[in-house]
Amino acid sequence: MIARIIMSEHPNEKDLEHFSSDHKDAVKDGFLANTQFSISVQTSPTSLLVISGYEDQKSADSNLEARQKWFDERKGKYLDTFYYEGEIKTQMKGGGKQLLSDQTEVTADTEVVPTNLINKEIVDLRKEVDELKVLIQKLIKLSKN
Repeated sequence: MIARIIMSEHPNEKDLEHFSSDHKDAVKDGFLANTQFSISVQTSPTSLLVISGYEDQKSADSNLEARQKWFDERKGKYLDTFYYEGEIKTQMKGGGKQLLSDQTEVTADTEVVPTNLINKEIVDLRKEVDELKVLIQKLIKLSKN
């Protein structure tokens, strides 16, 4: 599976709520309808993290044009957005069960990442996002001058 992790920063809480609501619609019957899952996480009053999982790279690539159009239609509702993309290496529930019910086959090369490494990744990602927020705010202030 392929994951696309989107970060977005919004001018205010109302714009974030609008963006989040539109995300639900996009998953239901829009450009994200081809995902295996899509999770939206509010990381601050004006920041959003979205993780979407695709069956394969072809499926992930198939909606890039529609994705760009969707974002273009919402200009002004976000200050900045970017995404990371890569192969999902682990998708498990506690106790070693598969996260997605249709993903029941476990191969010999399935990698189990210790919780402390995942927590470190989360901490590192949060630090990076905080640094990006500061940078975005500085760029906004500079552009207004």
